[in-house]
Amino acid sequence: IPGVHCRPPDGCYVVFVDIRETGQNVEDLCKTLLEEHRVAVVPGLPRWFGPGAEGHLRICFATSRALLVAGLDRLSAGLGAAP
Repeated sequence: IPGVHCRPPDGCYVVFVDIRETGQNVEDLCKTLLEEHRVAVVPGLPRWFGPGAEGHLRICFATSRALLVAGLDRLSAGLGAAP
């Protein structure tokens, strides 16, 4: 997905996805993903995760492979559909 970058986690079940290049507001995008694509992700807000989290989405992948694949498909569609 153009403008979306992700680094493999160092041993955890969450990943921070960098969406800064998309120009999207993370809080607005999280709301759109939930309401229109049925995917719940956490905005990387500095007040929760520190200043380095700004412009990132926090995604938990501690679930079954089937749910993960379905969720990632919807997430991909939502990120691709973002203005």
